[in-house]
Amino acid sequence: MGRGTQLPKSGASVLIADDHPLFLLGLRTFLERAKSYRVVAAAGSADEVLRHAAKTNPDIVIVDLSILRSSGFKLIQQLRELCPGVKVLILTGYATPENLVNGIRAGAMGFLSKESDPSLLLLALDAVQQGKPWIQREFMEGLLHALKQPNPGWRQLSQRELQVLQLVAQGLSNKEIAYRLHIRPGTVKEHITRILRKLNLRNRTEATLYALRLFNPDGSIALPQDPLTTRPH
Repeated sequence: MGRGTQLPKSGASVLIADDHPLFLLGLRTFLERAKSYRVVAAAGSADEVLRHAAKTNPDIVIVDLSILRSSGFKLIQQLRELCPGVKVLILTGYATPENLVNGIRAGAMGFLSKESDPSLLLLALDAVQQGKPWIQREFMEGLLHALKQPNPGWRQLSQRELQVLQLVAQGLSNKEIAYRLHIRPGTVKEHITRILRKLNLRNRTEATLYALRLFNPDGSIALPQDPLTTRPH
């Protein structure tokens, strides 16, 4: 099946993009056989991605890293403006830490290697669709090393905001965090908005990576703490 637009009947809608036609065909065939997601369009360039996105308003865009690099990663922001709420999952055969950071800061929800087992793609799509970041383990070490030491903005966070940040890093959705903390999902959203503002972060994925640098496995702060600094409650 070639490139173009098609509207199946059920499931979250997905636009796929890769500059290698054979890989694109294989990806489309796999997703259509899996039946969990609707492939609404296939694109081979950044221009095609935007054109098809304008027509289909997909829930998720799966895009090859090379297409993003060709646009200076501006494609992600263009997609978010064109289709508010769209989730972007990046596929790549190889990514430098710089490319990983650029993708995350541009607003991508996740990275997945093209060498992954196909079942991981479905898991990544499930996570991204729920608003949960998905960073493949093979990319995590390089990504964390590429990021600067967390800024001291965490000192401005209340105890509740620190709790929410930890749960975001564990991959929980707003509804799951709300259930865990016995608060409303809308309250969780408000906490996350304040967390992003205080930490000067762009999105939930950046917040997750920040938290992974900030917290020890036991939940304690991994950075030296100023004994004279207290956090608001």
